[in-house]
Amino acid sequence: MQTVFNVPSADVTEEKHIFLQQEAQFRPYNNGAFFTGTTYSGYGIGHNTEVDVNLFNVSAPSSNNITLGTGFKSVIPIPKLREKYPNREYKFTVGSNVLTSLEGQGVGNWTYSHLSGRVPVTNTRLTAGVSYGTKQLFGTDSTAFIGAIEQPVTKKVTLLTDWFSGNEHFAGFMISGFSYSFKNNKTLYAGYQIPNSSKAGRSGFVIQFAKVF
Repeated sequence: MQTVFNVPSADVTEEKHIFLQQEAQFRPYNNGAFFTGTTYSGYGIGHNTEVDVNLFNVSAPSSNNITLGTGFKSVIPIPKLREKYPNREYKFTVGSNVLTSLEGQGVGNWTYSHLSGRVPVTNTRLTAGVSYGTKQLFGTDSTAFIGAIEQPVTKKVTLLTDWFSGNEHFAGFMISGFSYSFKNNKTLYAGYQIPNSSKAGRSGFVIQFAKVF
């Protein structure tokens, strides 16, 4: 599943291609040091849809809630807007994961949807929507606003910010940083996360590496 940082993006893996991404959220210094790893994968099945397998909550100190997510993400172009504004990339995105705890926390669900489009002149992509997820991923059942800003700087560099609202769940962060695209469909993401509250987690660094095969 392709993401901005934590928020699912409006990008979908192309048909017959595989997307793999490893994310690390961490704080290396002794005052509240932690590590959380998330593995995302997607396979494009066509019709602007991918099937996803994701591994969440691998962490130190342990979350005691490592969870496997299996599901899909689909992007639905908006024909009338696409015809009138062909460069604005207006899209409606919807996705869902069945969440299976690998540590005895049962089965749950994460479902999300958002609208996105690009701003004239600057080509900024703005995304806004809603997420609902259960304790197997978020630590508690939660409904949140999700939003993202993606600002191309060059063909290779894009500035990124995304946000989950909420103070009680594990994804309640604003993360800002950048992505850098290499040859052979490889992309590096780097950023810094700020929690909405101390209950949501700790501030720290975010590194992601993605490749499309």
